[in-house]
Amino acid sequence: MRVFIFLPLFYISLFAEAASYIGLSLESSTELFVLKDESRNATTPQYKIKAGYGDIGAFSVEASFSYMNYATDIFTFNGHDGRALMLDITLFKGWDPGYDLYPYVDAGIGMGDMKVNRELENSLTFSSFNFGTGVRYVINHTYDFDIGMNYKLRTWQTIALIKDNVHVTSHLLNPYVGINYHF
Repeated sequence: MRVFIFLPLFYISLFAEAASYIGLSLESSTELFVLKDESRNATTPQYKIKAGYGDIGAFSVEASFSYMNYATDIFTFNGHDGRALMLDITLFKGWDPGYDLYPYVDAGIGMGDMKVNRELENSLTFSSFNFGTGVRYVINHTYDFDIGMNYKLRTWQTIALIKDNVHVTSHLLNPYVGINYHF
């Protein structure tokens, strides 16, 4: 019963000082791949286009589309793993302590696809659970500067090897900077 009371209040709070925004972010993704008996690291730049709606001092929701080009050989033998395209949906909870600074925490889910050059597969899919923290600095009524850190737990599609299947997970730390345009 409490859920039915909370959901309308949450919905109303999204529209209190709500505004739409679009933005760009640059991330440095450090990823730890955990395979069967080993783990490997990879660092790759990530580029993100995002669109959101809500109040940065309360609640907002954001959809983002990201691109990375893996220069690793985690999944591909005799070559490099390819580009990855990702879609994330994230819920933000922000605060307005003053001074045009808006700290926030976020949580979300995502999915993606990465090109590989394998015997039986030419792409691998993955899903992720994301959470992070950051701060937005309002430059003026139209722009804000965004800086933060995001953690992603990815679960990759099972890989078929000669004798067995391997389940792969990866842990990402993404420090990022971005700029948002509000309208």
